[in-house]
Amino acid sequence: MRRILALIFITTAVFAQNLIDTYRFEGVNSLIKQIEKTIQSKDYWLKRIKNDDVKFGYFQSPHFILFCNKRAKTLQVFAYKDGKLNEVAMFSNIIVGKLGDKEKEGDLKTPIGVYTLINKIKPSNTFYGPLAFVTSYPNLFDKVHHKDGYGIWIHGKPLDGERGDVSKGCIVLNNDEILRLDRLINYKKTTLEITEYPLFARKEDVAQILATLYKWRYAWKNSDIKKYISFYDKDFQRSNGMNLKEFIAYKKRVFRNKRGKKVEIYFKNIKIVPYQNIKNLPIYEITFHEDYISPGYEFHGYKEIYMIKRGDKFKILIEK
Repeated sequence: MRRILALIFITTAVFAQNLIDTYRFEGVNSLIKQIEKTIQSKDYWLKRIKNDDVKFGYFQSPHFILFCNKRAKTLQVFAYKDGKLNEVAMFSNIIVGKLGDKEKEGDLKTPIGVYTLINKIKPSNTFYGPLAFVTSYPNLFDKVHHKDGYGIWIHGKPLDGERGDVSKGCIVLNNDEILRLDRLINYKKTTLEITEYPLFARKEDVAQILATLYKWRYAWKNSDIKKYISFYDKDFQRSNGMNLKEFIAYKKRVFRNKRGKKVEIYFKNIKIVPYQNIKNLPIYEITFHEDYISPGYEFHGYKEIYMIKRGDKFKILIEK
């Protein structure tokens, strides 16, 4: 009952009143059905994010965004909180690798994509300056597309002299700038978007993705295999190498075992980011904390998927 009441209060006042009336006149089961229907509605999410700035993505908790334009040689720093986006710094004339997307080790290109900062280090080699942020390249999208290489950092310049304007693929700032960046951000709550021709999020897309996520979740928790697989793209690949055909066969076995059993699935801390890519395809990276609870099995942890827009629908292209 406490969970039901909590769901009421997190909705808007109009929706809350409707839900209360549903509970008064039809009981808890009808209330749950009404909530499920509501969160699967694009219109609901459009109203929910009406005043949010989602240009660089949708974030449910305070976040920092680093937006690197390789062609313009700029790195913008944004703080995102409660739907508001504020630019806190702009670094110009940064050093980046060659134009084009990184494909393999040694091509001297800075990758195009969306990454997290996974560590902050003081380099043992003074060539990299006083500080470096280690990025998540290659990420899941890169690995599925067979890109290799490693060691893509945001770092400073040599402590013992100038290095010119050459980069082996990293993002290079002046030493005072890398130290300032460290003061501005919490690297553990930062997303790095690297592009040449910027791809920005559309509010309609974000709302549709949120609605699609909850439609997908509903089919999943109810073991509706036909509906569930309709959310997957023809070019789908799973992180373990499964293609769509193999994945469907696997899920059919899982769903048969779950049929008639109670399954609960919850998504928290959802992040939706326009995935920068060389072809500017309408792809979004979606990450969240997932709680999956069923008889005999539970999962509590990080979930990562990529969706692509096909016509008027979003389909799951990659999943981990």
